[in-house]
Amino acid sequence: MIEKPEQPPNLIRVKTFLVLVIIGAFILSGRLWYLQIAHGEDLYEISMNNQLRIIRRIAPRGEIVDAEGDILATNHNEIMVSVAPDIMQKNPGMLNILAKLLHTDPQSIKAMVEKNKIDSYDPVRVADNIDLATATCIEERKTSLPGVIVSSEPVRYYPNGPLFGHILGQMGQIQRSELNHSQYKGYRPGDYCGKLGLERAYDTYLHGTDGGRIIQVDARGRMMRQLGETDPIVGDTLTLNINKSVQEAAYNGLMAQVAKGHPGAAVALDPNNGAVIALVSAPSYDPNQFARGISFKNWNAISNNPLKPQINRAVSSAYAPGSTFKVVVSSAALNTGTITPSTTFVCHGVMWLGKWPKYCWKRSGHGPQDLIQAIAHSCDIYFYHVGLLLGPDKIAQYAKRFGLGKKTGVDLARKGDLQIERTGTVPSPAWKRKYFHQSWVEGNTVDYAIGQAMLTCTPIQMCNVVSAIANGGTLYRPQIVRTITQYDRNNQPDIVHEMEPEVIGEVGLSPQTISIVTQGMEAVMQPGGTGVNSRIPGITIAAKTGTAQMLSHGRLVDNSWFVCFAPVDHPKIAICVFVQGGGEGGVTCAPIAKNMMEAYFNIAKPAPNAVNKQSVRTAIRRHISMKSSSRVVRHPKSPKKPVITTPAMNSTGGF
Repeated sequence: MIEKPEQPPNLIRVKTFLVLVIIGAFILSGRLWYLQIAHGEDLYEISMNNQLRIIRRIAPRGEIVDAEGDILATNHNEIMVSVAPDIMQKNPGMLNILAKLLHTDPQSIKAMVEKNKIDSYDPVRVADNIDLATATCIEERKTSLPGVIVSSEPVRYYPNGPLFGHILGQMGQIQRSELNHSQYKGYRPGDYCGKLGLERAYDTYLHGTDGGRIIQVDARGRMMRQLGETDPIVGDTLTLNINKSVQEAAYNGLMAQVAKGHPGAAVALDPNNGAVIALVSAPSYDPNQFARGISFKNWNAISNNPLKPQINRAVSSAYAPGSTFKVVVSSAALNTGTITPSTTFVCHGVMWLGKWPKYCWKRSGHGPQDLIQAIAHSCDIYFYHVGLLLGPDKIAQYAKRFGLGKKTGVDLARKGDLQIERTGTVPSPAWKRKYFHQSWVEGNTVDYAIGQAMLTCTPIQMCNVVSAIANGGTLYRPQIVRTITQYDRNNQPDIVHEMEPEVIGEVGLSPQTISIVTQGMEAVMQPGGTGVNSRIPGITIAAKTGTAQMLSHGRLVDNSWFVCFAPVDHPKIAICVFVQGGGEGGVTCAPIAKNMMEAYFNIAKPAPNAVNKQSVRTAIRRHISMKSSSRVVRHPKSPKKPVITTPAMNSTGGF
């Protein structure tokens, strides 16, 4: 028998309980939907990150090699220490242990992690180039250092030190502002990228594709096991047009002048295509000092050096070219019919412009001079007359035709960068009025004609000038990189870029003009010429010496120039050498150019007083047979005209 309950159930409580159960079920279902459906993937990723770590394997940068395959830039491994940010936050005490082992303070490590972290899980480098003993101590304390990773990473290395410093450039830590740019795809905070030279200009190619190791960790961040690995892909290899032997000859010659307090530069080009055979600025710097960030000590040594090794004088400094500019004036005068090869002026050592004397570098005078003789002897009086006949506007016109007053476009910077190359200055009466608010006078014209006045140019521009004379009047863009070779994960090569000659201008000279100017430049290297002491038996060289005054530290100094190409009939190399404050170009710069040519043609230096002419000729024939080139057409000189005698004039020029 069922007994009637003493008190009937409270229906309100029952209903309330049921409502609460239903609401609870809805909340639980909603939370489950939120966790598993709405944010399931995100939460799964967080869960996996709590037990998985991807240890980045940085890709080595691509190598840079010279024309013969000698390595100019490569990589070596250094031991690095990295810290996972999330594990560091969970185990703050481990910072004290790590800081003591690394001989630093905990706050420095923490600040570095905060500065360079991408997320909470990606390890951040906190120390590089640590020694093996320190790495061993860290590994022995792994249980006390969760989230600390010791690894080996590639670091840039330059086996030739400062020899190629201004070509290869510098590395530096990437800036936060750069990480958003497309050319820095794949970089992370704290990484090192190219900052100058080829390292920057070709950074997109040199930077490889990173790999990584997937590891499992426990709740404290300690490594348990490796689950997978992806190999990095090395960056592309740059093969340059640079000839290391010629580069060394130029560098050694210039450094001998640096020892005397005279910085300088040298450039060698292939006149047939613009390939850069050598490019030196001295003094230079060792790019190894920048591979992992330069120290204050090393930076102060560079920045406080009065000869300014950080300046690339081959492309970034413009100077008055002195008498080397006479080849431009000669070309303009012949091409316009202003003079003929037989036009003669008498040099008495001085020429008067009203009451102002203009002197020749040879105060006793050269006597009667035709064009060939004037080029050979670098007679200033002759070119004063030619300059006055041409006028400043015509000189400026031909200077620009030869590429002066604008950049050559040498591939030392990438598009969009602040260019390191200087344009130089090609003055004219209009230019002087615009910038100086002054009228042009005859004194400006005669100085202009011998490569002074307000005219300035870079060594690479003057090398391009002499290259154009060598090849018949074509200006090529100087190119340092010959090929870019890409490698896949199986290390299979693929050439993705090959240099093609790039014409940037035509001077527009007649074959007769080219021939006559070349004859004058050949005479420079003959007895009586200003470059005779730098002849090479068996090689015909066309050259021009130059000396130009410049105000330096409150006093006038003579800058030295020398330009040349060889062999005359089949030009293979064009050279420009510049030494600041070096004196006469034929004495200071010409021997450096001679050593560069001997290196290029593989001519062994003979024993004193014993020149083996047969071996030299054999070397030249062998070299010419290996490379073909268009022949420069040469023409006999025009019949001489009657001598034109005029008052003579001079300058601050020289030979």
